[in-house]
Amino acid sequence: MKLRTRITIVTATVTTLSALVIGTVAITSSRQSAIALIDQSLTTVAKSIHGNSNDALSQAIYSGSQSDLALTIVFYSGENVGSVLTESKLSIVPNPTPALVKKSSLKPQTVPGLDAYRLETIPLTHGEYLVVAASLKDADARLQSELLRLIIYILVCLLLAGFVTWLLVRRDMRKVEELIDSATLISIGKATPQLPESAGNSEIDQLTRALNQMVSTLHHATQLEEEAGNRMQEFMGDASHELRTPLTVIKGYVELLSGSNMSDPEKRKSAYARVQSEILRMESLIQDILFLAEFGQTPVLDVAPVEISRLLLSHAGDFATLHANRTVEIAIAPSITVSGSEAHIARLFSNVFGNISRHTPSDAPVRVSLSVINNEVEIVIEDGGPGLPESAYTKGIQGFQRFDRSRSREAGGSGLGMSIILAIVREHSGTVSLSKSDLNGLRLLIVLPCR
Repeated sequence: MKLRTRITIVTATVTTLSALVIGTVAITSSRQSAIALIDQSLTTVAKSIHGNSNDALSQAIYSGSQSDLALTIVFYSGENVGSVLTESKLSIVPNPTPALVKKSSLKPQTVPGLDAYRLETIPLTHGEYLVVAASLKDADARLQSELLRLIIYILVCLLLAGFVTWLLVRRDMRKVEELIDSATLISIGKATPQLPESAGNSEIDQLTRALNQMVSTLHHATQLEEEAGNRMQEFMGDASHELRTPLTVIKGYVELLSGSNMSDPEKRKSAYARVQSEILRMESLIQDILFLAEFGQTPVLDVAPVEISRLLLSHAGDFATLHANRTVEIAIAPSITVSGSEAHIARLFSNVFGNISRHTPSDAPVRVSLSVINNEVEIVIEDGGPGLPESAYTKGIQGFQRFDRSRSREAGGSGLGMSIILAIVREHSGTVSLSKSDLNGLRLLIVLPCR
């Protein structure tokens, strides 16, 4: 059953029950009031007779004529023969039974029938008594009229309640229908529509805003997934090409070495060296691919305090020793510690300095600094090389991204160094940003939480 139908049924039920209760109480009270007025007239006649027992009949006739109601007064002798003293349109037929006479002498009683009436008995001497009665026809007619008004009142209340309910819920019901349509489109994958904006504070408005946020998050996640899929597909194509190239070289040299055309020892030595170089290149590419593919699938188990000052100083010192032609400035604050994997952080620094070694001139200057700012560890590594394409500085590092596909082939790397750097930094809850260095090359800023 639809929500609109349930609301309509509940509103109609509550309205009808409320109107019935109110109307029943009102009608019952009105009828009781009418009967009380009749009883008051009957009792007035009875009291006047009790005070004048010597002339009861005359007093009864006089009191009945003074009443606002049309009263019928009947005198009954000892033989239970009735004589009408004052007559109205009411006929007392049959004569009251002894039981009714006894009960009505105590208080007025109702005699049911087509022409129902109220009567009161006034005992006289020698078994004689008077009966004073008044018709209930007017009260019953008023009851029927009030019942008709109650029915009209209930219908008006239903129409009014239906209109007010429609007026109050139409906006929310329209939003619910729009949400259903949008959710249906999302569920079948046809679209990720923007849900209607809601500025109110009702539950429907809150639900709309929450679903809007969910749709935006879903749409963003879908875009990221598509972009990641495109990058992965692009990378797999590049990786396939990169693997195919050394395999082709290795296959060619193996064929030459296995034949008799290469008898010169120097040429054979050069061929073996070339094969070895291509094998190392393939090994590096495969290791980087496996590292990225497996990275983050399982939590790091060897998390421990890592003295990053010592680790960075060691890698920077080794780099300076192995590259004597470079000017290497080192400004590393001592005894700075982070929590993480020492092996992965070492791999991070190895990739950073490996990239500088492969992609910058042999005499390009390098600057390395480490400090703590606002309880965060900031590592800045700059070089005087050619830098990266301008788009890399605005987009940053993306998973499986290779900034220059020709660089890795020329320098012997896999081209995945930056992706590995990003993965390790994110593993340690840090951030990486790329910018132009004042040395004219790349400025790499790594921020990690301080332990």
